[in-house]
Amino acid sequence: MAGPTVPQSLSRRRPAPTGDEEATAVLKLGDMTDTPALSVAECKVLLEQLANKGGRGTSNSDVYTKTREYVDMFARFKDPKTVTQVDAISSGLLAKGLTHFERAQLATLCCDSPDEARTLVPSLETKLSDEELQDVLNDISKLRDFS
Repeated sequence: MAGPTVPQSLSRRRPAPTGDEEATAVLKLGDMTDTPALSVAECKVLLEQLANKGGRGTSNSDVYTKTREYVDMFARFKDPKTVTQVDAISSGLLAKGLTHFERAQLATLCCDSPDEARTLVPSLETKLSDEELQDVLNDISKLRDFS
């Protein structure tokens, strides 16, 4: 007598990671290099809009629920208008040579100083002067909600 048969998998295999993703002094994002990135606050706003529209399957999806809990806890900006203002400030950095990833990191981390920003996002090292970076950080910090 043969043992039980295992049903054939219905999902596709995920390709193995290429290992070329690295967020160090030289940013290596592989296929995601030119892909727009969201800050945690932007993700929070999008998930709220999805829930308000009654998006299909949002309320019963485990991934949706866990993601929503995460962004609710870690979003530094809660008000959609404030998120739009932070996006406008940080999007201006794209014209100065920053990537979408770096823009999203600055909008999410809310650093106090250029040194802190460069420590957390090493690829910023040569892209902005201390004065330019401090101005952006100050503008973002003014919008923070400490509640």
